[in-house]
Amino acid sequence: MTILLEQGYYAREDVMKKLAVILCAVISSFAAVTTLYAVTMKWDIPKDERLEIMRNARIEYLINSTTMKVYDERNIINLSCFQKKVNTSMVKGLFSVYQKEREKDVYALREQYTSEFAIKENGQYIVPDTMYMPNFRHVPTFPVKEVAVDETWESPAEMILNTFSRPLKLSFVAKYTLRKMEKKEGKDIATINYSYVIDKKLIERPYPEDFPLRIVGQNIGEITWNVTDRKPLDSVDRYRIIFLFNNSTSGVMTHEFRMRITTKNKMFLKISKKERDKHRDELRKELPGDVTVETDKRGIVLRLGEVFFDFDSFRLKDTTIDTLNKVSSILKKKYPDRELIIEGHTDTIGDRIYNKKLSENRAHSVAQYLKSKADHDKISYRGLGEERPIDNNSTPEGRQKNRRVEIIIKMN
Repeated sequence: MTILLEQGYYAREDVMKKLAVILCAVISSFAAVTTLYAVTMKWDIPKDERLEIMRNARIEYLINSTTMKVYDERNIINLSCFQKKVNTSMVKGLFSVYQKEREKDVYALREQYTSEFAIKENGQYIVPDTMYMPNFRHVPTFPVKEVAVDETWESPAEMILNTFSRPLKLSFVAKYTLRKMEKKEGKDIATINYSYVIDKKLIERPYPEDFPLRIVGQNIGEITWNVTDRKPLDSVDRYRIIFLFNNSTSGVMTHEFRMRITTKNKMFLKISKKERDKHRDELRKELPGDVTVETDKRGIVLRLGEVFFDFDSFRLKDTTIDTLNKVSSILKKKYPDRELIIEGHTDTIGDRIYNKKLSENRAHSVAQYLKSKADHDKISYRGLGEERPIDNNSTPEGRQKNRRVEIIIKMN
């Protein structure tokens, strides 16, 4: 009996020792997790790399709380770092605005703006006063210290509105909370919740007549951040802004925008001229002879002549479908993540407004067909009419070259 009790005691003692070892391991593991979840977050766009930010928004536009229109808008922001300074990335930006009408399934490119500014490693922008873009600034901005899970911080942010007779700057405070840290494919990934409130009164001092009396708004968002590589991954925002205007009948009229915005981000390495030319030469060998291939500052340009359409029509000819299938197959295989812009062009014969509309419809026909064959919808179109000739419009041969549709593969 004594022996059994002693064996039991020593057995229990052995178990307790093992439990102590396990407990120490758990505590050590917990300590490691705790250390991991207190991190320093920073911005960084490496030199000769380009950050592509694609924002898609479903927008509901209301007047006096009545829905007037629902449409989709896309912003693609390309930030290319051309110089590194201490804790700062100097970038050149191209800001493109696209809109998709309800009756169409491809985005139309409506506006483009260029900019040059600096992004500090904490996320603060330094933008010259002459630059309108970026119109949304300093989000997210990070503390210059470690941040733990559930820790909060605040930082100033700005929005520039260019819809009135002159730009208007809105300043507000963005509030952040680090909600979660996790490992994904060896990277430290942070989930950050943030929000801000806008309340700007414009009746206390003189403003232009077209300015509203007051602007109020709110945004609630969530950002996923790659802490290891110092770059944004994606985000989701619910945004609402209301403009209050003078109205001679009711006294006040409201114009309201409600949006759900999803954002995807991707980094691209700079493609040298030599590499672009190599792509061009390979495409010339692979594509049919009725498609010419060139390179310019926009990227790689595939040029389709007017033979793809009937005279004075934007309907694609049945005889050109095989060529477009070949084009779409190559684009899908070689450029699955590249932005494609389809541009329509005409000669100077005929009415300028009519030519612009015809060029837009032809570009839309090609964009719509390519989208039906692609795995992504980073495809847009626009019609430029007679604005950008590539040859002399005074000769039949020149006018024929000017009547074209171009597929631009963004490479820079």
